Order: sequence, then C-alpha cells, then structure tokens
Amino acid sequence: MKILKRDAVGRVSYSPERREGILDEFERSGLKGAAFARTIGLRYSTFAAWIQRRRHERGDYGMIASPAEREPGKTVRLMEVVLGKPEVPAVAENAPALRVELRCGTCLLVGDERQAVLAARVLQALASGAPC
Repeated sequence: MKILKRDAVGRVSYSPERREGILDEFERSGLKGAAFARTIGLRYSTFAAWIQRRRHERGDYGMIASPAEREPGKTVRLMEVVLGKPEVPAVAENAPALRVELRCGTCLLVGDERQAVLAARVLQALASGAPC
C-alpha cells in the first residue's frame, strides 16, 4: 500500500517521475483521455493539463499537419466574399458589362478588370465542387 501526499485542499500530489510514468502508460493504452483518467482516478482536467504540458515540452504541436497535409491532393483555399449593397455601384448604369448566369440562379455582372479577376476565382471555386 502506498501513501499519497495531499495538499491543504486535498489534492494528491504526484512526483514528476510518477506523472511521466502515467503519461507513458496512457500513450501505450490506446484509451481516450477521459476514459484513462477515470480508470486511474484522476480528474480529466488535471490529466488533460499534464498531456498538454508534455506535448508543448516535446514540441508536438508544431508537428500537427494542416488538413491539406493530411489529405494528399487536397488543398485548402479561402475566398473572401462580401454580401450586401456595395458603396459604389458594381456596374455603372448603361455601361457595358458581362452577365454570367449560373444554374442555381445566381447572376454575376462583370464591369471591369478587377471584377473579372474576382468572377474568375468564384467560377473556379464553383467548378471545384463548392456549392452554388
């Protein structure tokens, strides 16, 4: 039988060696953190803090792959779209414009070179499977 040291609030204190041993055991167990903590009688929040501290000390967080790196051939593309009434009319009245109507009913009016670049990006995103 082993006597555990407790602080004034009643929390059990673990030596760094014992804590590392518990974390090693967790990594070998294959259990989820909450289940493992319950098994050994630790509060999950305490156990999670131990895991996080260990991972930071090892530098594991810098090794986590982005979604694009996890799935070969997939890339993450972000596009900013602003909805609402523009401050300046998108196409001046009676000015020549290219009108692009999509199957979903959306209509793009392209009146200058900057808008053409944005319209091309929107169309590329839609062609790659983005919902209309």
